[in-house]
Amino acid sequence: MIEQRRKIVKKITILILVLVVVPVFLSTVPPEDNISFREINSIAVKEWFKELVRSRRASYKLKSDEEFLEDLWKTINNVAKETNFDPILIISVIDVESDFRNVVGLYGELGMMQIKKETAEMVANLYGLEIPESGWTELVWNYRLNIKYGAHYLKYLFDKFNSLRLALEYYNGGNSRKSYARKILETYEEFKKELGI
Repeated sequence: MIEQRRKIVKKITILILVLVVVPVFLSTVPPEDNISFREINSIAVKEWFKELVRSRRASYKLKSDEEFLEDLWKTINNVAKETNFDPILIISVIDVESDFRNVVGLYGELGMMQIKKETAEMVANLYGLEIPESGWTELVWNYRLNIKYGAHYLKYLFDKFNSLRLALEYYNGGNSRKSYARKILETYEEFKKELGI
């Protein structure tokens, strides 16, 4: 009799935890809103973007002239349109991955979107993208190609899993992929809130 009561109390406790804790957890997870391409022609958003890039790169003592900022803005918007992603999402990925720097990661990830050579080759075959003339290391410094390859890889993963969170987790692929996905989603939500969109 006492054992039965303990089992019932245990089941009720678990049920209460599930009913209370899960909704609280879910409320802290940024929603996967519509992430489709949106045309952003606002001068205010463009200036916000330029200031974001300037400040991130300045913390590494990297300069960002007006021509570079304009071209980066144009590149991100063109690639966003090609892949049907919100440009603010691509900006969020680049912000988290590299702070808008042309860098090589610890495991051979290349450029602003930190894409590996093997992944870039797969993406090139899948989407018929141009192969860099000077070899795959061009993805380190050619941010136009790097962003194109990175966004197409994210598109491949999103189409495969039909979930932005899972696509981001697999984009990272490391041990911290869940916290990585959360960080990008939080950055994305923060940026949209800052911009009022």
